[in-house]
Amino acid sequence: MTKEQIVLTTCLRPTDDVRTRLQHLAATEQDMDFQIVARKKLSLHALQEMYHCPVLVVDKNRLEYYPTGAESSFFFHPSSAVFRIKQFDANGHDPLIAIARLTEGMTVLDCTLGLGADAIVMSHAVGASGQVTGIESKAATALIVREGLQQWVEGYPPIVEAMRRIEVQQLDHLTYLEQSSSKSVDVIYFDPMFEKTVSESTHLDGLRQLANYETLTEQVMKEAKRVARQRIVLKAHFESDLFERFGFVRIKRKSSKLHYGVIEL
Repeated sequence: MTKEQIVLTTCLRPTDDVRTRLQHLAATEQDMDFQIVARKKLSLHALQEMYHCPVLVVDKNRLEYYPTGAESSFFFHPSSAVFRIKQFDANGHDPLIAIARLTEGMTVLDCTLGLGADAIVMSHAVGASGQVTGIESKAATALIVREGLQQWVEGYPPIVEAMRRIEVQQLDHLTYLEQSSSKSVDVIYFDPMFEKTVSESTHLDGLRQLANYETLTEQVMKEAKRVARQRIVLKAHFESDLFERFGFVRIKRKSSKLHYGVIEL
């Protein structure tokens, strides 16, 4: 598989810590073809024009990805996970936690990690004695989200703890499932409508080139049923035919375009 070529540079005023992080990324990220470039006073547009590839900027608090030709960047943010976890702790309810029937100590495989918000919520639900593994096929997305989960600082400690516990694997989910033992996780989760989510969210412009637009297949579902012990959960756009195609029991949500589906095993 050909590695994606990416310019790796710093913010305009890098600290020693920023320079150290850049060198660490360059040395440890084997799935990326980084070209380290001194930022000097060059604009990001100038770097893209000079090297004809995306630019990954190491900033003081985050990684920021600038796709070629895009108007905006992509960086990690826990997004809806913040208010969902606070709401869950206040009233004991979150639709995904309820539908997946998550409790402390359970293991979850999120096959479509994306931005990671659902994984963070599920990690909070299963607690320190549980485990959430997130699968992301795109190397750049996996890197940015993995780093973000480990570095993001939030004022509410349970959110930070939930983020730090998530394990990110850079692999396509079919390959990961095929390599997994039978009945090895409690719950498997799919949110394959990343394309719809990205296309309807203007603040995710920088993510469009990184999104994985593959849908579910018969082979993926066959492997998921082998690997999951308890249930498979699907989140998809209400117009999706995936619920009926694969036999999910649909849970409609009147206030949302996204519905859930469940297959109990």
